[in-house]
Amino acid sequence: MPPQDDIPPQHDDSDSRRADDRAGQRTLRRPVEGRLLAGVGAGVADYLGTDVTATRVGLVAVAVLGHVAIPAYAAAWALIPEEGKSRSRAAEFFDSAADHVDSLITRVRHA
Repeated sequence: MPPQDDIPPQHDDSDSRRADDRAGQRTLRRPVEGRLLAGVGAGVADYLGTDVTATRVGLVAVAVLGHVAIPAYAAAWALIPEEGKSRSRAAEFFDSAADHVDSLITRVRHA
């Protein structure tokens, strides 16, 4: 068996980026680029370190066979933050709703 130093690396830049993500804390994000719809499949594939096409096929198969395709995709879209953002659409919505309720309560108290 040859020494490990004689074996050339078998990866590209995306592999080293995934390895860096695995070494640190990984975060689930929907990428801005490389989307088909909203980036759920690409985000899950990047998080798991798997092939994006295989991950998309797997997600579609599970969703269709489980009869939850549209609700599951909508939930993932709302709950997984977009790449470059720290908060999901759902968190932003609930913060906005809470601000509206707080301002309404303040107006009622002062009336």
